[in-house]
Amino acid sequence: MHSGLMPSCSCPQWGALTHRFARTLMIKDVITWLDGSVSDEVRLAAVLDIVRQFKGYATGLFFNILPPPPAPIDGDLTGAVGIAALMDQARASGDKMEKTIVDRLRRYDVAIELRRFDILGSDIADVAVREARCADTFVLIRPNGSQDPDRLVEGILFGSGRHILLVPEVERPKSIVFDRVLVAWNASRESTRAVAEAMPYLRIAKDVSVVMVADEHRKKMEGTEGDAIKKHLKHHGVAAELHRVKCRNGNVGETLLAEAKKKRSDLIVLGGYGHTRLREMLLGGVTYHLMHNSPVPLLMAH
Repeated sequence: MHSGLMPSCSCPQWGALTHRFARTLMIKDVITWLDGSVSDEVRLAAVLDIVRQFKGYATGLFFNILPPPPAPIDGDLTGAVGIAALMDQARASGDKMEKTIVDRLRRYDVAIELRRFDILGSDIADVAVREARCADTFVLIRPNGSQDPDRLVEGILFGSGRHILLVPEVERPKSIVFDRVLVAWNASRESTRAVAEAMPYLRIAKDVSVVMVADEHRKKMEGTEGDAIKKHLKHHGVAAELHRVKCRNGNVGETLLAEAKKKRSDLIVLGGYGHTRLREMLLGGVTYHLMHNSPVPLLMAH
């Protein structure tokens, strides 16, 4: 008679089964935003690196911006006729840009689905969030003078429930690997979400460092906080090293970047902190500092 109990972890067959199950928890659906500019090359390079490593699927979102409707005026059809002409022009312009994007996508050796949305500019973030909820990750360029708008980054980070992968904007896209990963850990809800979202990347990494920074408000850290997350990662097959470091010049973000440089990290995992708008984040906060200064990709979740 079956007892209903799970097999012991010492059973070789069960161990192999759990290992195979763990390997199925991968990144499969990767989305990015495409606008026909040269920045598409940076976004697509990152997307395809992820897709190739996880054997996933790539999708690009093309937002063709339509003109806003005019205020109604009784008995005056001039405005309606004018907006109709503008709509036609916007759609025609979108057709040309879509062709440009499709031609670019054909140069890659991986099939990339393109989804077009003819929408108002104010609806971009809402549509992106909706699409991101049915994906594993959304790839964008760090909002540091790039063409990726703050409202898009903000909307996906705080509204999608999924993680966002921010890559630096460079003239020549570099291959993204996940051999060495730095996890910024402070035992908060946000960092917990980030670790959970990052688990597929952590499983394929060769070296994982969990870094805890003691700042001026938290000079003493509970030893159990770091030990607990290290044990949790071990249970998921991730052998992580724990590092407790002192804050540099009162700047946690600067300290994390220094640690990432020292460890030659390929990826930084951190929780996304903020209020209702990206620009209303605490000035000089960890999230803001890394988003605008990190030379390596960031995996962020809220």
